[in-house]
Amino acid sequence: MSANFAPALPLSIALFAVLAAACAPDTEEQMFRDTGQPTFNSPEIDDAPFPELSLSGQPNSAGVTLVGLRDPGNVIHPLRTNGRDEIVVYDASETTILYRGANLVGWDLVLEKDGDELSGTITHYNGDAPAWSDEGRPLTTYVIKFEGDEPGNFKNVCPDVMGSPDAPVVTLIVGETYDRVLKKVDLIDGDWVTFACSGQAAYKAKALGYEQGEFFADTMAPATRAQQDATLKMITADFCGTGDSFTEENTPIRWENTAGTVTLPQPGEPGYVPTILEAVWNDERALCLSNPRRGDLGKVEAICPNLLPHCDDIDWATEPHEWVSYKPVQ
Repeated sequence: MSANFAPALPLSIALFAVLAAACAPDTEEQMFRDTGQPTFNSPEIDDAPFPELSLSGQPNSAGVTLVGLRDPGNVIHPLRTNGRDEIVVYDASETTILYRGANLVGWDLVLEKDGDELSGTITHYNGDAPAWSDEGRPLTTYVIKFEGDEPGNFKNVCPDVMGSPDAPVVTLIVGETYDRVLKKVDLIDGDWVTFACSGQAAYKAKALGYEQGEFFADTMAPATRAQQDATLKMITADFCGTGDSFTEENTPIRWENTAGTVTLPQPGEPGYVPTILEAVWNDERALCLSNPRRGDLGKVEAICPNLLPHCDDIDWATEPHEWVSYKPVQ
């Protein structure tokens, strides 16, 4: 069984946002603030964000295009993937993989924005980052860093750990992009690859097994768009389905899904903590809400176009849903 926890838009697998690999802070998604201002945590090189890149060189939402991978001999190669989350380089016929994994350490990821070339160096590869589901496959993560304004001042491409250039916190999600405002899957398209930092909901959804690159549960297909959307809503605490996230860094939360691939430890098992029910989730919003993780029920009600029922007041177990989230009792 996996212990679930979450810092602010966390996923599931431990208890406090500072445990293990699942402890990434929730600063990528738009979070509820009294100012209403969103903050983001997408990877970037010198102010060139690459939350997603087109393998064919189309510009992303920030006008950034992928040039390719530059080897130590200064030769540019097309960036490809193994269909899951590993960067690979093929031969000219694109039938045989020549380089992958640790063999790409020292290579540069080369981008272009406004006619300027930008690059970050792959300095570390980890093919065994822990999943957050009970028996999920390990994730592949990379360190990609770039040199700042001063020589020797290297920065991580993930803004939340920019000052820790050697933190392996970037993973690839092949074949889809995300709407970070509405907290939903955007494109499902094999030409696009999402680069997600561990503080992002996309990373966490992948760690839970909800992504295009992995068959879900006992099916022979990935989680559906609706299942993925429900996961993003739950992680980001988008109770109202409006894109407003009622969560902050280091906010503990636990969860379990209806498929039984993410479960909560029971009394007497390692990682168990007492909890109270927070909310029940489908792909649009919370079906019901009892105990918001930040305790800000009034703020939630002020945003929601329709008042959410208390979970004790409806028979939610008979309603189609993907997740049930719980608030640890302190």
